[in-house]
Amino acid sequence: MPLKTYRVEFFDANGMPLGECRAVYGSAAHPPKAPHPPKGWRFDHWEPEVCFVRSNLRSVAVYAPKEYLVTFMSETGTVLKREYVPYGGDATPPQYHACGRAARWSGPTQNIRRAETFRAQFEGAVA
Repeated sequence: MPLKTYRVEFFDANGMPLGECRAVYGSAAHPPKAPHPPKGWRFDHWEPEVCFVRSNLRSVAVYAPKEYLVTFMSETGTVLKREYVPYGGDATPPQYHACGRAARWSGPTQNIRRAETFRAQFEGAVA
């Protein structure tokens, strides 16, 4: 008896076709190469998943924002805080004081577009 096969179609998030394949009942479909996501995003998964095919499917690429590690360090190099910030998002600096003075940071903490490390700086301090 021949095995039952199903058609699995793949689309990007805008509904553009990316490819298709056939899968035997209960097996995994083989998706095309992951699509290129918009800037600041990464391909995350196919929805619905295609690992156990039981019918004809239309699977759509799902994207997730890229996240970057942002590190805040004291003036002496001690890590004060680490956080992941989505592409274009704002980091949240820790409240940090030394010798009664509030720190400012070595760069802008808004619109993060890559991994960043910020050092605490104080007025009158020599860099």
